Amino acid sequence: MKINIAVNAATGRMGQQIINEATSSQGVELVAAFCRSGHPFFGKTVRGTGSEHDIQYTNEIQAGVSSSQVVIDFSLPSVSLSLLETVVKSSTPILIGTTGFNQQQKETIEKASQQIPIMLESNTSIGANMMMKLLAVAAKSIGQDAHIEIIEYHHKNKIDAPSGTAIKLGNIICDATGSNLEDRSVYDRRENKHVRTQDEIGISVVRAGDIVGKHQVLFALDNENITIEHEALSRECFAAGAIKAAKWLTHQKNGLYTMQDYLNS
Repeated sequence: MKINIAVNAATGRMGQQIINEATSSQGVELVAAFCRSGHPFFGKTVRGTGSEHDIQYTNEIQAGVSSSQVVIDFSLPSVSLSLLETVVKSSTPILIGTTGFNQQQKETIEKASQQIPIMLESNTSIGANMMMKLLAVAAKSIGQDAHIEIIEYHHKNKIDAPSGTAIKLGNIICDATGSNLEDRSVYDRRENKHVRTQDEIGISVVRAGDIVGKHQVLFALDNENITIEHEALSRECFAAGAIKAAKWLTHQKNGLYTMQDYLNS
């Protein structure tokens, strides 16, 4: 039996990748594609759905959510929170891949997860999440002895910096070493000139060209370095992971989930 999926911000880079993945994957069916009314795609037919009925790009969110079993959303924080109200009312699970939420917005999402299953995940790549597993092992073993640097690369149009994934990598390191990222993170060494301390975690950001996404974590030890790295070669890896996780989410109880929960299930 196929799972009905609705895609928010369907005309965006990730939205288009998710539609391509959904229309070519077994076990799922695209039933709604949301976009703003002023977009050139608005009202046009979504190609390649294989559905008996034509699906148009629409802003009729309530109707689209009602016909779906799960919603996938890669948009902007304000858009995601507006959509959240609709999915809660319809008791529809949602996978939120949007980044850049502030603490208050995260608390709103966490509260909503008491009513529906929600996956809040900044990176839905299977490979990136396996990297996180390896990172946790490395941080627990050598995190206290190494100088740690996180470097993330993304395309020129990405707004939030550092990326949600980079922050998550930092939190994984701190969780493994019993510390707090807010206390350890350093973003700018130009103004605050000092000899590097043992416990600081440098986080560097690159925004250039059409880089899909690359994350490196450097553990610098005496006389040797270890680098754990993941690079997305196309957005297909994020879309494939999102579809798999969304299918899994439809079978979960109310709560807040991540890709690690999916991988550990």
